[in-house]
Amino acid sequence: MNTNRIRAIIIFIAAAVALTPYIQAFDWPIQNGKALKNFGMNDKGQPERGILFAKEDSVFPADAGEVLFVSSYKKGGTYLQPLGNWMAIQHQDALIGIYSHLSDFAGPVQSSVADASISIAKTGSSGWASGPQLQFSVYDRKTSGYVNPQLLINLIDTRPPVVRQTIFVGRDGQRIILGQTKSLRQGLYRVLVDAYDLADLFGNYQVAPYQFSLFINGSLQGQLDLDMISVRDGKFHVNLRKGQRTDLIYQADGSYFIGEIQLNRGKVLCEIIVTDTAGNQKSQTYQINVE
Repeated sequence: MNTNRIRAIIIFIAAAVALTPYIQAFDWPIQNGKALKNFGMNDKGQPERGILFAKEDSVFPADAGEVLFVSSYKKGGTYLQPLGNWMAIQHQDALIGIYSHLSDFAGPVQSSVADASISIAKTGSSGWASGPQLQFSVYDRKTSGYVNPQLLINLIDTRPPVVRQTIFVGRDGQRIILGQTKSLRQGLYRVLVDAYDLADLFGNYQVAPYQFSLFINGSLQGQLDLDMISVRDGKFHVNLRKGQRTDLIYQADGSYFIGEIQLNRGKVLCEIIVTDTAGNQKSQTYQINVE
């Protein structure tokens, strides 16, 4: 195993340790369901803050908890909010599960206690939904942010992510796709990575990985963790530790901004390592001659 790979694993473990408070024994809210979108996914420059299940099925609480709020109303056939019918359940450690786009609740919601073994509703098309679906999000009161649900639920996954392409963007705005050129001029470059993950939960859909790491000549130069999305000063931020603005990270073409580097004359080894929440990794290496 090469040095960079060892470093990447250490970084991933360090991130997992930092997120230890979020490691819980949650279950998926839809049994044997397939997810259309997942947390952190780049939707034309906008981040996904939960997991979208597109299936007609019963919905269960991800864990036992206290029912905080139930919204079940419409006026003139038009739902008054994008979430449609939705429910908020207080789970352990200040984590609130938000279940939205529901059709019918499983009977009158009379109890303030949610049992994980009892269905709370069925998926639906309420709110801004195009078909039977469930939007499942987890909000953390302590950090005032949305947590990646995959960090809370055991996901069986053996398939590594895929790195579609890595792009250097110079000060003049010129986009250079690595692998299609072997030489660059020295200078300052923004690094964009277009990558996706595949897992059984997502079927054949291409969704967001968990972590991006950028190494230049063996030195870590940039890192992005899709672990939490929060609002600060009126702006969305991603990454619990660094708090990077999503309008800078998420590109309209679906790629992610990983870091900015200064390239000087000589031979440069650039390595991109992409990791999913199960720890599977994909490494892509590029050798560049800087003139």
